[in-house]
Amino acid sequence: MENIRETLIALSKKSDFDIYMEKLDRDISAHKLDKAKKEEIVKNSMAEAIECYEKLVKDYGELTPIKYAIKLNVPIVYVKEKPTKYYAYLGLFTEKNQTITLNIETIDFVKDLANQYNICDLVDIDSLKNTVTAHELFHYLELVNPELYSNQKIIDGKIFGLFKTKSQLLAAGEIAAMHFAKLVTKLRHSPLLYDKVFVLGKKQLF
Repeated sequence: MENIRETLIALSKKSDFDIYMEKLDRDISAHKLDKAKKEEIVKNSMAEAIECYEKLVKDYGELTPIKYAIKLNVPIVYVKEKPTKYYAYLGLFTEKNQTITLNIETIDFVKDLANQYNICDLVDIDSLKNTVTAHELFHYLELVNPELYSNQKIIDGKIFGLFKTKSQLLAAGEIAAMHFAKLVTKLRHSPLLYDKVFVLGKKQLF
């Protein structure tokens, strides 16, 4: 239990920029990018999140993520699906029907873990559902705004070392979504802390 606290404390002391850089470093599609390029991607992704947040505030005022979803006509579906070893999620955005799905079973699971490990002083567990909602709402904004940076960030690659390919750098959108969620919810720590608790819980279960 002490190790969990130490991990979360260490993470909470890092800047958002450093956390996002580490996330990008773990993205296999970005492993050939140099440090300067990665820093550029993180800065632009954060700037995109700020721009989207400020536009919502300008258009609708300061609202909760759920109220923003209502204003934007984005349905929110609540389900209860138990996490499995190979498939578990807190929230999803489905492009086909432009719907946010929140998995209450998994959200409650993370809340229970926070209480079990006595880390509610480190993790704002009451903001979890709103944070997940805001994160998925950003993916809706990506869908309806193709000009956004995260949609335009394309990197070159090769299949089998022979055939040239171009693919979207998904980490840019995830970084932007994470930062957007933090801004909308005014979260005092990185949303990544929820991820750490979630990963811990999956290890405990499986």
